[in-house]
Amino acid sequence: MPVEGACPCCRGPLHKIGEDVAERLVVAPTTFRVLVTRRPRYGCRSCEGAIVQAPAPARIVEGGILTEALIAQLLVSKYADHVPLYRQA
Repeated sequence: MPVEGACPCCRGPLHKIGEDVAERLVVAPTTFRVLVTRRPRYGCRSCEGAIVQAPAPARIVEGGILTEALIAQLLVSKYADHVPLYRQA
């Protein structure tokens, strides 16, 4: 998003036109919670040509909901603890 909050095309003011919501699963021992990331979108009313949004946070699997901690827990349970995937809660 531009620092001054101006349209990159015409330098007019930007107005919020929506937001993207992303959900990810976070694991704590025997507890799961959903981590929600909101990224508002801003658009210019005068030129209607520019939509500005902050970049999405990096993920191991693009578009996936698993966090690094959950993937690590699954891998340790499967390969170190020899627990089949269907028995993992």
